[in-house]
Amino acid sequence: MRCHSTSVRQISISSEPHRILFLKLEWAKDLGSGFIILLSDGVSAWSGEVSEEDVSREAQEIEMERERYVGDLHLALTGEGPAAEGEYSFHLTPERPGSPLLQLSYEKVQNDISFRLGVVELRAVPEPTEVIRELISHSLEQSTRLRAKNQHLLEENQKLRKEQEHITKEMERYVQGKETLERDLYSRFVLVLNEKKAKLRVLQERVRELEESIEENRLRKKKADSEDREATETAADKSPGEESDYGGSTEDEQEAEPRRPDPKPPTQEMPESSPMDDSLNDITDVAPCRKRRHRHLQQLETQAKRAALDQRQRSRSKRRKSKLC
Repeated sequence: MRCHSTSVRQISISSEPHRILFLKLEWAKDLGSGFIILLSDGVSAWSGEVSEEDVSREAQEIEMERERYVGDLHLALTGEGPAAEGEYSFHLTPERPGSPLLQLSYEKVQNDISFRLGVVELRAVPEPTEVIRELISHSLEQSTRLRAKNQHLLEENQKLRKEQEHITKEMERYVQGKETLERDLYSRFVLVLNEKKAKLRVLQERVRELEESIEENRLRKKKADSEDREATETAADKSPGEESDYGGSTEDEQEAEPRRPDPKPPTQEMPESSPMDDSLNDITDVAPCRKRRHRHLQQLETQAKRAALDQRQRSRSKRRKSKLC
């Protein structure tokens, strides 16, 4: 069997707890494919081999899944794993009294109950010094590998520690910068907010002044319109009286106008004309002309009064506009 992996560990025998033994394990792919055991106490050495069929048979005997059984074998024989210590025990006994063959059995202890995982027959090695040399060489190689790994881990740890310190300093610097920026932004925000509030107060004051001005203009206009209506109504009340003074005929005119005779019915015969009647017909009646002249003068006076009233209203309107401006 060609071996690719090797493991060396220190074990103790349950019957002889003070006796120290070194167990070397060699396997190819995994322990399920078979393995070789070398056992030495520093003076003598023994070796034995377990085949793949033996592993399968042992798993069937204890009614355990093969993969789980192989995992327990690896923990028991290599000692690699956090659950290996204190859960497995070893027993070394002669195959039979007086026989040079030894049997190494390994058991799993769980809840104060132990059951055997397997057993291997060991034969004495003719040259134990060679086995001891291999154990020492493998131990030195393993120690060198562990020391190099430990050094690498120390360097990585130191590097990570430096990176952590650098990141911590950067974080502190970022936090300080963030706090400074927040204070700066907050102070600017307060200034901008106060400016906005001041502008709002100014705009509100302007709106209030405009509303008051509009209300004053509305009241002033209402008052002016009321005065104009009163003046117009007063002028309208006075105009009919004036027209009555100038529109009618005077008593002298009425007296001067001759009383026209009543028309006679067509059946009556017209009287004979007399020289007095002819003289009256020839005389032109001047009373209607005087009446038309009085009416014409009355119209001119009325137009003049209306023009003066319109001029007075226009001057009042101009004065109100100039006050508003």
